[in-house]
Order: sequence, then structure tokens, then C-alpha cells
Amino acid sequence: MKLFRKLISLDEALKTVLAYAKPAETEIEELGFGDALNRVLAEDVYSPADSPPFDRAAMDGYAIRAEDSFGASPNNPVLLRLIKSQSEKGKESRVEGVEIGDGECFGIQTGMALPNGSNAVVMLEYTKERGSELEIFKPVTPGKNVSFKGEDVKKGEEVLKGGKLLRAHDLGMLASLFKRSVKVYKRAKFGIMSTGDELLNPEEAEPYEGEKRIADVNSYVLAGLTEPIASSYRIGIVRDNYKEIKDTISRSLAKDCDGLLISGGSSVGKRDFIADAVEDSGELVFHGVAIRPGEPTGFGIVNNKPVFILPGYPVAAISAFELLVRPFLFAVHGVKQERKKIFAVARKKIPSAVGRTDFVRVKLFCKENENEYFVEPIRVSGSGILSSMTKSDGFVVIEENKEGVEAGEKVEVIEYY
Repeated sequence: MKLFRKLISLDEALKTVLAYAKPAETEIEELGFGDALNRVLAEDVYSPADSPPFDRAAMDGYAIRAEDSFGASPNNPVLLRLIKSQSEKGKESRVEGVEIGDGECFGIQTGMALPNGSNAVVMLEYTKERGSELEIFKPVTPGKNVSFKGEDVKKGEEVLKGGKLLRAHDLGMLASLFKRSVKVYKRAKFGIMSTGDELLNPEEAEPYEGEKRIADVNSYVLAGLTEPIASSYRIGIVRDNYKEIKDTISRSLAKDCDGLLISGGSSVGKRDFIADAVEDSGELVFHGVAIRPGEPTGFGIVNNKPVFILPGYPVAAISAFELLVRPFLFAVHGVKQERKKIFAVARKKIPSAVGRTDFVRVKLFCKENENEYFVEPIRVSGSGILSSMTKSDGFVVIEENKEGVEAGEKVEVIEYY
């Protein structure tokens, strides 16, 4: 079997792989919120209380009754009595027991609770202490520089929805709610294998002039793409040998890998053994997808576990990952959130051919003082040109029934993770 039996559409390929995605909804574990980064939330989280739990200062300055500052100006400052609270150690400290009356003020820092009787904070920049009195040079209105109780989150409000991939700011929200542990879906473990006699381990080998071999790039790229969703295990480089490849597939899946991502050897050349090895080890579901780059992409099932066959050129492997592997991993891990997209206007025509789906690397631009984005394709776009990824901000998917994108047309740009 050395010819693609049938090039299938991206839609058909995606439907096929998703049909094999076994959701991890029954595989749930509970973790401390600090360990939940890049994990998929398996529960809806509601706030047990208002946040902040009290009215607090939003600026460093002085808590006052706003009415006492009316009429203040640099030439006619208002004088207020400065009151202080003493902690047990004799240092100026907390607001407990402090009551602000007519003509009084209290020094306060950002985040501190507002003392009883006060309703605003005047910033330090507009004040000057004179012994036991404070001069105010600018008036404030009630509520000025105050973060009110429940301003961030109300008690009972849904703050995080199940199916969300938890990011750093989500952990901050959990911390603010004292939500010490959360339920998350367990992470599947995918083995990452690169094949090719031409590959060198960049962590060990030293390149030299005249070297006719190249660094293994794909295992690092694919592991990096996988890690925010699932666990990755870099198997390493396997030479272009049918038996060695077949044995490595069998050995890896017999261990604790829940699936494999294999790059290289995916086409139909004399030394491209991956599709044959997968077919002979289990079931080759499809081989060949009408996408550019990434046509030699395939998918199989071995030992009831998914095996993705990805091209050897790095950009083609990334394209296949973004279009097929990532949606599969999202489905397996219960991710329900959408990819971040930006609508942008094409600066120039982006060509494409009917009958295939194009993965186009693009650069985003935004005119100064304007909110509208513009986009244009990266000029160097070969599937082996990795710099086209580092120079791009995201990608545009041009569907198979569309003859490119015209200049001035609005498109969806999907940002990289």
C-alpha cells in the first residue's frame, strides 16, 4: 500500500476522529487549585460569597466622607482632622473600630476595608499632611476610588463553567473564592514519536559543516502543542525501518500511553512505513486528507487506542495537529470552550484552490488609534519553513469550496495557544 487510497475532506476526517474520541467525563479527579493549571474543569464553580467581601480602597490615600471635600481646590484646600488606629504593637494599622465623622479622615492603602462612615478615598497626590490635619486639594464624589462589596463577583454567581481549560487568571479567581480544590478531568497521555534516518537529537548531537542530517523538531513541537491539554511523552527518534517502527508502536501502546502522535514517514515513498505499520498492527481508518499543508495525514486504531500519522515537515505537522489532533484532544478531555478568534480584514488576496482546505499562516496588524484588525499571509509559506510559524500570529482556514480570500474581505484569524 503505497498510494493514498482516497483523499478525504477535512470535514470527513474531523467527523471520523471525533467519533473515536472517548470523552473523559467519567475520569475525574480532585486537585488543589494551585495544581490545576492547564486542566479542564469538570464542574461549574459558583461564588460562595461576595467578592470583594467588603467595600475597599481602590487607591492609596485617605478615606473620607466625600461631602467634606466639596469645594476643595489648590488655592482653597479643605482641612480635615486626621485620625489614627493603633494596633496592639503600637503601629498604625487596621480599620477595625474606626469611625469617620464630620470633618475626619483616615490614611488607607489599596485593598484595605473602608472605615465605617466613609464613602470615598481621596488620592495621596491631592493631599498633604500638616501634623494632625490633612489638606485636600481636589474634591471627590461618593464612591470615588472605592471597590464596592460584590463588585467583582456576587454571591451565588457562576464564575467558571465546566469544560473550561484553566489558565493563570482562573486560578486567581479560585484563590479569591478560597476554593481550595476543584474537580478536573484526568489527562490522557500521548506518546510522541519522530521517524527518519535523517534526524538528529538536538539535545545530544553536535552539527558540523557538511552534515546531511537535521534536528528532530517535530517531537518538541508536538509535545509543546499537546501539553496544555494532555500529558506528552517523547519517545524519541525511530529510524526508517518497518519492524522497528511497528515494534515501537506496539511497545508504546502496551505501556501507559493512551495514544500516539507519529510524525515523518507518512507519505507514500519507498521508506514511508508508518501507514503500513499502523494497518498491520490494527486498523488504518484513513490515510490522506485534502488539506494544505498536511495531505499525508492519517489516523488509525491500534489496541483500541488512537494513532495519528502526521507529516514530517514541521508546518504540515502543526497544520494537521491544529485541524485534527487538537479538536480530538479537546473532545477527549471535555473542553467546551471555543478557540480564540479575531475578525480581520485581508490586506491582499489570499489564494486557495477549490477541493482542499488551506491552513494559511498570517500576520495581524492594527492601525494606530483604531480597533479594526488587518491581516495578510506570511510570504514564505512552504511546509518546511518553520520560521513562517514564528513570524505569524495565527492562521486562517480557507474551506475547500472557496477560491481564496479577496482583498478587503473579512476573515476569522485563529490565534495560536
